[in-house]
Amino acid sequence: MSIHRLFVQDENPDQTAHRPSKMSSQLKTSLSIPFALAGFQSAAATVTSFFYHEILVTEALLRSNAGTTLGGFLFAILPRLLLPPMPLYAAVELIIKTCIVGVGFQYALDIVNQRMGVAEDTVNKPYRPIPSGLMSLRGADIRWALAWILFPLLSFRLSGYWVGMWALVWQLEVGFCYVWPKPNNPVVRNLFTGVATFIIISLVNSVVVEQHPSRNMPLVLRASLAGWAGLVIQIQEFHDVEGDRAGGKRTLPLVLGETKVWLMRYATCWVFFTTHALFLLWGLVLAQSSTWSRSICTVGAMQVVLGGAVGLRVLRSDSMDKDRETYFYWLTLLFWMMIVYVSLLSTGM
Repeated sequence: MSIHRLFVQDENPDQTAHRPSKMSSQLKTSLSIPFALAGFQSAAATVTSFFYHEILVTEALLRSNAGTTLGGFLFAILPRLLLPPMPLYAAVELIIKTCIVGVGFQYALDIVNQRMGVAEDTVNKPYRPIPSGLMSLRGADIRWALAWILFPLLSFRLSGYWVGMWALVWQLEVGFCYVWPKPNNPVVRNLFTGVATFIIISLVNSVVVEQHPSRNMPLVLRASLAGWAGLVIQIQEFHDVEGDRAGGKRTLPLVLGETKVWLMRYATCWVFFTTHALFLLWGLVLAQSSTWSRSICTVGAMQVVLGGAVGLRVLRSDSMDKDRETYFYWLTLLFWMMIVYVSLLSTGM
């Protein structure tokens, strides 16, 4: 035996045979990592693009009514947290719940309204997702189905039976007025807004009462605010005339015609003066038994002044742009103030 054979061990034939296969598997592993990373990046980009697109669609979908609806929910909850003040944690929890319910409420309406009113939106609101091309009709149908399934379930899960029931009632009203039988007359349009206001206040009330039963808002106050909203909402019709005509809607300005629409303006102006004066008198009576009497008197005077200003703007308007400004800004601000006012009135009942 040679000296070389004594000190150098022969290689194992099996090891020699498997070395190429091990190198091959290592090479495959090293090559598969970049492909896996590329696949993950592609999936992440797809998901990000999907959510970004949904954000754009949702913003365009909710934009025009966000101030009135979502603002209404917030102004409905904030006074309830302060009369009297509640712990910070409980207040934040109620605000979060109310915001979620508010977004679901408006989405459940706007997806149906815009799906069924494409012709009108093409003229009046071309930035909305269907006329602008952000959303197809099939995409609207899918979102409609998902929204109407998730909204009542999520409302029930967040705040219990009554919030879920109010969500279902809301969808019934939307279905009645926008899908079938879809009555086409001015009275129903005003009634729709009155009922919608009542549901908004009742939804918020149910969210609060589910955890704080002592903070219930009396039915008469909710009904009074709803009645006021139903009496004044026709001011939205003045700036939507061309779109309503294209959509085949029978609104008061279209029914009366241009020669008699001034009658509607005078009547609406007097509705503002009369209803806000009556709310002030009611507040002066209830203030005597409330610990927030000064706030009731102060906000009561403010709602009379702002209500009268809105009425005069309706009467003296000479352009659609001014009518649009009155509806989207002045009436929205007045709506918020009236919600705060009736919340204050509840402290005297």
